[in-house]
Amino acid sequence: MDDEASTEGQEPNLGEREAPATKRLRRGDRAGRQAIVLVHGMGEQIPMDTIKGFARTIWRGDLPWSTVRDDADDIWSKPDPKTGSLELRRLTTRKTPEGGNYPKGVRTDFYELYWADLTAGSTWEQFVSWVRYLLFRSLSKVPVPVRPAWYLLWGLSILAMGLALLSILPEAIWSSIGPDWVRAVVLAIVAALTTIIHQMATKSFGRMVRYTRAQPDNIAARAAVRERGLELLRALHSDDKYDRVILVAHSLGTILAYDLVSYFWAERGEARTFQTSSGSFAALQRLEMAAAALDAVIINERAADAHDRLTLEQCQKIRKSEEYSNFRQAQAELRRAMRNPSRPSANWLISDFLTLGSPLTHAEFLLARDWPDLLARQRQRELPTSPPVREELEPRTLAIARKIGGFPIEEPEEDSRLLSFPTWKNPPQWSLHHGAPFAVVRWTNIFDRSRNVFQGDLISGPLGPSFGPAIDDIDLADIDEPSIRFTHTRYWQESAPPARLRSLREAMNILDD
Repeated sequence: MDDEASTEGQEPNLGEREAPATKRLRRGDRAGRQAIVLVHGMGEQIPMDTIKGFARTIWRGDLPWSTVRDDADDIWSKPDPKTGSLELRRLTTRKTPEGGNYPKGVRTDFYELYWADLTAGSTWEQFVSWVRYLLFRSLSKVPVPVRPAWYLLWGLSILAMGLALLSILPEAIWSSIGPDWVRAVVLAIVAALTTIIHQMATKSFGRMVRYTRAQPDNIAARAAVRERGLELLRALHSDDKYDRVILVAHSLGTILAYDLVSYFWAERGEARTFQTSSGSFAALQRLEMAAAALDAVIINERAADAHDRLTLEQCQKIRKSEEYSNFRQAQAELRRAMRNPSRPSANWLISDFLTLGSPLTHAEFLLARDWPDLLARQRQRELPTSPPVREELEPRTLAIARKIGGFPIEEPEEDSRLLSFPTWKNPPQWSLHHGAPFAVVRWTNIFDRSRNVFQGDLISGPLGPSFGPAIDDIDLADIDEPSIRFTHTRYWQESAPPARLRSLREAMNILDD
């Protein structure tokens, strides 16, 4: 049931590199095609289990593009070399009705980025080192939302030490406690609990250690995981049938996917470079103006509160502004202008980044020493934000910009901060800087506000206050009643409340509205 060989034409580039009409069909003459890449979280994942359940849930429901009904006969599985593994397959759907940015409908392919096999083998010593790194910091450097989990981690650590001490109590103490059978029962319980803790630590949380900590023992595993993800993105961008790519990630996978967006953007220098005479440069100009207007709103909101970090309420207020709406529109316009199927090295397709249950909400605790350290890394473009950091052009670069012309926005007298910079070439060119992937990628974050540690999802939380107010934070507790159970693994379970599943389906933005 795959029509990719029959009607898959190509969209012409919107800039200076349009392909001959005799070789490629225009967008209006063909159905669209897009890829959804799902990055799983930590744990002993089985290849294809996660993606099958996710695809079925996304394609069900009563939205205009939904085609899967109870028999689930509208999703097919097919081998595909892009996955890089014979254990993985591509799932493909029936074409949707027309709508959104797809006047002829769109067919969707699901891919799973499987990486559990590359992070196995964590040792108990590595896990203990990671726990020690998290525990032994001053309380002032532990964010308030993380403190319940931090206290719980302390409690579990003390319990583990207590169990260890029980196992080495001398014979004299045991004889004073009671008969030998009491000692046997207690030691059996200690052994069982120790085994459970050890397995959970090395098999599940060990993957967190292997990926998040840049220690010598972890470097090779981190590199292998990232390279596998980059190879999949490269393969999708080299396949000229795709119009766009949606990147979805869950739990620890959101940290990996965030890294992939950053690294892949940095290596696509040609894709984020625009000649001043091209139509795509006009889209860049509109984005720069929208980013400047949104930045002014953000600065004013910060000044009103006099804090470095925006609150969730301030982020929500910013997202209701006209400037935010204009920025989102400019993002989509420029991203579509960057599609270049005839030149894979100059092609950019990632349109949406969707994070589910993301621990990035605790980035200042997991990825940095504290909030000032996280903020410094963002300003240095090590950790991209949405909207991206606008940088003031150096005097030499500003002089080049004035000479080559085509300044992206009306140049103010004192503030020359931009997302792009000029290069002295013929014809003149401007490039978005390497820390600006979210100039064109829309970031949506879904979380379930936690209560009492084990209700909702303590691992997740809003990302706007930490990574920028252009992130669309969706709190499931506001859509449905607050959860009474732990929900970290329930974001796309078919047994989840219908209102929550509908919110997830809408956030996927299947029709690229």
